[in-house]
Formats: sequence, structure tokens, C-alpha cells
Amino acid sequence: MKKQAARIATVKVVDGTVLHVTYSDGRLVCLDMNAVISTYAAFAPLADQAEFATVAVADWGWSLEWQCGATLDADRVFELSLEQAGMTENVAFRYWQDSNGLSLAAAAEAIGLTRRTVSQYRTGARPVSRTVLLACKGWELERKAA
Repeated sequence: MKKQAARIATVKVVDGTVLHVTYSDGRLVCLDMNAVISTYAAFAPLADQAEFATVAVADWGWSLEWQCGATLDADRVFELSLEQAGMTENVAFRYWQDSNGLSLAAAAEAIGLTRRTVSQYRTGARPVSRTVLLACKGWELERKAA
């Protein structure tokens, strides 16, 4: 049986532009939206505290949405939280897996790891080493050469 991807269950504004987001699998992530608000025009209205406070879970848990129309999907919320926690290697690993259309099992087989380890890298439960990222790049190069 295939496990369904975790969706956003709840969101709460905790301080200024900081959100606490709970996923359906119980994970709680903290996300500071300040950089997103100051970088992207679509999120500029969220600089207003009243507008920022309108955040709600949308699309049956697949995104966050504000009344001004700004949205952020559940995967990107999680990736931003990993980046802010200093786990940029885990985000790079997620991009490698997603851009190559690899399931957990296929990614594990591709670079010689267990499915469980790949899952831990993807969720941020375990840091991704430079060696693993190099293996990912090597795998891509081998595929292009073939």
C-alpha cells in the first residue's frame, strides 16, 4: 500500500512573519516568511500584519493561502523550513529526486542506499552528506552519457 504524502493540517501565526505549520503526519515546522515577503512581489501585501494574519490552509491541505491571493504549496513550505534550519543539502536532494521523477525506492537503488535512508533525507530527519550529493550528480551524468 502506498503512503499518501503529508498535507498541511494547521497553520498558526506565532510572531510577526513566523508561522508554525503542522502536517498531517504530525511534523511541526517553523517558517519565517520575512525573506519571501521582501523578495517576491506576489507576497508583498503580507508585510501588512493584518493581511499576514489571514493565512489559512487551502486546497485540502496542499497549500497555504492569504486573502490577498498569495499562495504557497505544502512542499515549498517544508523546503523553506529545511533551508532556514540550515539543511540546504536536504533540499538539493529533494530537487534531484523530484527532477528525475524518482520514487523513494528508485532513488535508493540509483545511488546505493536504503529506501529508509532516502526517506530520512527527504524529510530532514537525517542530514545529507556531500558524498551523497556527489553520487546524485554522478548518477545524472551517467544517465546523460548513456
